[in-house]
Amino acid sequence: MFEIGFWEIVLVAVVALIVVGPERLPGLARTAGLLMGKARRMMADVKAEVDRELQLEDLKRTFRQHANFSDLKDVSDQVKSFREEIEQEFDDPGPPPGWRPGMATGAPSLPYTPESAPEGRDIPAATPVRLSKSDPRPADAGTDKPDSALTAPASDKTS
Repeated sequence: MFEIGFWEIVLVAVVALIVVGPERLPGLARTAGLLMGKARRMMADVKAEVDRELQLEDLKRTFRQHANFSDLKDVSDQVKSFREEIEQEFDDPGPPPGWRPGMATGAPSLPYTPESAPEGRDIPAATPVRLSKSDPRPADAGTDKPDSALTAPASDKTS
């Protein structure tokens, strides 16, 4: 920053030792170090602030160059007109395909109830299936072994 070399620092230290004396030199060195640290931090803060301002100014300049939103406005207008056309098309879709004059349209006037079912078409109720005790259970239908064979330990027939 100040381009002070080693020999300049030695010269300043010798002059300070002669002027201030050896008793007060450590306190003076500490104070000088603290002041130098504060000065460096202040310079770094100022430099960072200037850099931020320059970046902000560069962004503003770039924004002004690209601020021509006429292309975006044209695209927005096209999208709006397309949306309006679609809404008009689906607001009144017209007759369904295969419709002929005189055909009934819409939902039935009355909801379906069992009382309103057409007569003459009796649908039998489902009858429950009963299994006898001699029939195998559905889980055991594929096995021919009794339950005791499944739980008994296997015999050693390796000889």
